[in-house]
Amino acid sequence: MAEHCFTGEGRFARLMDMALPAKANARKRDTPERISLIASRDNQWLKRFRACLGGDEARDGIVGVEGVRLVKAALGSGLRVEALLVSASGERHLAGLADLIAPEMQILRTTDRLFAGVADTQTPQGVAALVRPRVATLEDVLRGVALVVVLVGVQDPGNVGTILRAAEAFGATGAATCPAGGVGTANPLGAKALRASAGSALRLPILHGMSSAILFAQLRVSGVKLYAAVRDSDAHADRQSGAVPSLVRPWEADWKSPVALLIGNEGAGLGEEIVRSCDARVSIPQRESGRMGAVESLNAAMAGSVLLYEAMRQRGAGA
Repeated sequence: MAEHCFTGEGRFARLMDMALPAKANARKRDTPERISLIASRDNQWLKRFRACLGGDEARDGIVGVEGVRLVKAALGSGLRVEALLVSASGERHLAGLADLIAPEMQILRTTDRLFAGVADTQTPQGVAALVRPRVATLEDVLRGVALVVVLVGVQDPGNVGTILRAAEAFGATGAATCPAGGVGTANPLGAKALRASAGSALRLPILHGMSSAILFAQLRVSGVKLYAAVRDSDAHADRQSGAVPSLVRPWEADWKSPVALLIGNEGAGLGEEIVRSCDARVSIPQRESGRMGAVESLNAAMAGSVLLYEAMRQRGAGA
């Protein structure tokens, strides 16, 4: 093991060759041995950070989070944080995170250049972490009076993250994602979705990737009503048909009982078969929605936020 000393305040105290993540030993807090400097882009820790921050699915379920806000959310979530990586310029953020860093946590330092090589953002803040998310169960998602947001084929990770952020803010008990017609929902723990959720995807119980048929059957057995969010234009077109579930406006729906809100693909919405299997359709009326040049529809994230807010209002804000 080679050691190199550096002089000057704020400089690295020692240089240590890195072992594989699985072989890293917990070290006592505030000791030099606890903090290691990575100087090679081929280091195994950097390779793991690069893969996890890039969105690769780790076999052990580990995900990467980047940026001060997300790292702070991860450290404060009670989740297991495998390692914390800071760059030379990002080291200044350690003081603000110190109270959240567990004594046994592996802290890694590297150069700004090497950190930029693993970062997923264009202007990295120099702080990242490897986090082990909770594995949610149906019971976790349905705790209390269930309010579950179900994302069916929502492809845009920004929409997925924003909906999850709204879900946590407005009191949803959990969320679920499932594919529709061969179209999957973006990974809620992917880098872009995590950033859009502002950390909500780490805290909210989420069932990820379950088939819609199995999920809906389990929700029904649990006594949960299924509400299909539909576009206002589609709601008007189907108003005369008795073959589809009844249409309600957000304030007419019963959000006080156990409910699952289904939000579909950004372009295609919810499939006809899924809509017909629901207890009711719910749509948000728009001002002069049929006028030339008017807004055609709200996007998935906006519609989901409005509906989840109404659910919270009926249940009692802040309850």
